[in-house]
Amino acid sequence: MLDRLPFYGQVVVFLAMAVGIVAVAYYAYPDLEGMRAEVRQLEEEYASKQQEIRKGQAIEQRLPEFEREIETLERKLGDVKQILPTQQETGDLLAWIKNLGDQSNLDLKSFAPGSLKPVDFYREFPIDMQVVTRYHDLGMFLDRVSKYQRIINVDNLKITQAKGKGAAEKTINASFTATTFVYDESAAKQQQKGAR
Repeated sequence: MLDRLPFYGQVVVFLAMAVGIVAVAYYAYPDLEGMRAEVRQLEEEYASKQQEIRKGQAIEQRLPEFEREIETLERKLGDVKQILPTQQETGDLLAWIKNLGDQSNLDLKSFAPGSLKPVDFYREFPIDMQVVTRYHDLGMFLDRVSKYQRIINVDNLKITQAKGKGAAEKTINASFTATTFVYDESAAKQQQKGAR
């Protein structure tokens, strides 16, 4: 039927059909621009979610590496806690010092643990000691203390001659403060918060 019309007639019919289709589309979908904007927004959200998925997959691939790093840090923390424990361990320390004093030929006259003193992320735990021994044995004792797995500082060392003793006997009195340290987790956390 259209092929019987002249060329300009066919063009007019096609234009009328196109206008009719557009009119029906606007009538059926009055908010076509809003739908396009919604489609663009959904495409952007989709792209964003895809990017998050790729990041998650990259992290998942590195998970074994992170787990190894955590294990390494836990081992290091265990080592540090041996050097700087979280509790006083007075009984263990007293037993160790008593045993070390016996091995070094010291007579332990007094052992007076002091109170904990807060310092930054740790607390100092001073122990005042008095011993009777020979000079060489005291040096051996202090050398062994320096090699202990925990940090122990010896200061305020005072040595006096023991009275009425022979050369082969214990000839000196020594007093000193042996200070060990205790890790304070709550102070360390507060210090980290303050640094942020």
